[in-house]
Amino acid sequence: MNIFKRPFLQRGYFIILFALIILPANSTYAKEDFEIKHADSLETENQVILIKGNINIEYKDAKIEAPEGKIETTNQGEPYIAFFTNRAKLQLKDRRLEADKISVLIQEKKIIAEGHVNSELKDKKQVPIIISSDYQELFWSGENANIMGNVLTKYQDMKITSDEAKIIYKNKSPIQAIFTGISQQATLAQPTNSTLADNFLFDIKTHNVQAKGNVISTIWTDKTKPVNKEDSIYLETESLYIDDLTGTITAKSQEKKVNLNYQTTHGKSQEAHLLRDNDTKKPEKIIFIGNADVSQDDKQLQSEEIVLNFDDKKLTSNTKTNIRPKTLIFRR
Repeated sequence: MNIFKRPFLQRGYFIILFALIILPANSTYAKEDFEIKHADSLETENQVILIKGNINIEYKDAKIEAPEGKIETTNQGEPYIAFFTNRAKLQLKDRRLEADKISVLIQEKKIIAEGHVNSELKDKKQVPIIISSDYQELFWSGENANIMGNVLTKYQDMKITSDEAKIIYKNKSPIQAIFTGISQQATLAQPTNSTLADNFLFDIKTHNVQAKGNVISTIWTDKTKPVNKEDSIYLETESLYIDDLTGTITAKSQEKKVNLNYQTTHGKSQEAHLLRDNDTKKPEKIIFIGNADVSQDDKQLQSEEIVLNFDDKKLTSNTKTNIRPKTLIFRR
């Protein structure tokens, strides 16, 4: 057994571990050394290197800090996996990780973080995306990242909870995020809505959201009012699309109709479109399209297309002559 204790390190040396101790000079890993900048103690035995105390390591473009670590090598002295425990930290150029345990799979070029994982990555504008979970899997090459277990994602004014998530990269930059609910539905919270769905697709560039599967959404019509004082729109649908730029919300259902309720208006149709004013972003109208059936306290209107105007709360129909005619039923 070779033991390197604190006095060796205190003399001002650092250990370029795999370049000087483990790897042969002609190793293919010689240009990707684990450089131990500091550790209180280091112990080697067979193919295992144990490191303890204020570990500070550089590897490729990453910096790793941890109280304890273990590096395992092959019979040829080539490192193939490294473990860092007791709240390890890993910093890359565009990502940061902290977890109970971080594993670096060297030959697979993969990073696995487990236990109370907190991570931060940035979009093209350097805006942080903060994710906490039980498990995260990243790749050195900037490929897709996989996240599992009690996932909570925060990005600007958006918050999503889910069982699983996948961050999709293109040219080493995140472009999309997919959130999936398994044990329970995923939830999306934004200033304009609160939505449940089986899964969400979030476009990081445009901030547009696509929700699919048993979607239930509460939409707030006026962001200037407290949520508990708003007349909210409630809808159920198979899919929901939220356009971040215009604020337009599109609900579509194939097997069963979109079900929408707002104050005394109750509507069902194959599609429903919430349009907002370009300047104020307040709701302007709701358009029900496809075998629409919309009712209010004193009337019921059936047509292929029905419009609810927010200003006067009146219903109108734009049915063309070659389409199924509208039916208006007055109630007493």
